[in-house]
Amino acid sequence: MANCKYCNDPSGTYELCREHYYDSKEGTIDKCKCGQYKDSEYEFCIECFKKNKNGSSSERKKVKVNDNSIKGRLAEAIVEEMFLALGYRVFRFGMENTVPGFSDRYLPKTGDVANQVRKMPDFIIVKESMIAFIEVKYRTSGEFDFNEYYESRGKYPYPNAYFILVTPKHIKIQKAEKLEAGEKFQYLGNHKDFETDKDIILQYIEFCKKFFGQC
Repeated sequence: MANCKYCNDPSGTYELCREHYYDSKEGTIDKCKCGQYKDSEYEFCIECFKKNKNGSSSERKKVKVNDNSIKGRLAEAIVEEMFLALGYRVFRFGMENTVPGFSDRYLPKTGDVANQVRKMPDFIIVKESMIAFIEVKYRTSGEFDFNEYYESRGKYPYPNAYFILVTPKHIKIQKAEKLEAGEKFQYLGNHKDFETDKDIILQYIEFCKKFFGQC
């Protein structure tokens, strides 16, 4: 029985567990020169970094641009600005903002609490008595299969969160529990849970066309 070369969980006869096999296919992890898997944005894994650092820096430097990461962050910025324009207060949530460094290899990746932390929604939005979790996903294809995505990553722990699907042509929304039940995304301007100004939404769809249209 082998262990995953990224998280050290049991992986049967494979180098990677199922979750991190899909991460490698997406290009978010790859191999270090030593053969250990690492986040693809870095030149070295944690152990090689510790061996090779010269004492001038205590942090690994990113050496590779991850296109998917940039597109995802741009999509988050568009959604954040859109909700602000719609009159919502927007608070950055998510693992990167509330627990910086948690994604590093030497910190926990399994267990109920780790799962909840790693899957924390990107934002909390508030307007009058309404408060909601918002998770943003960008897909060039315009398709996001919730159940397929989380089949390899473990159950999504925030059923009441709203998923915003950003594409080069549309901005769509649906609740996590409804996506899990097989329901489709709806256009944001048509969703009954939000008081939305369709003209403002259309402005931000134009941003999507401008920034993602050539992707």
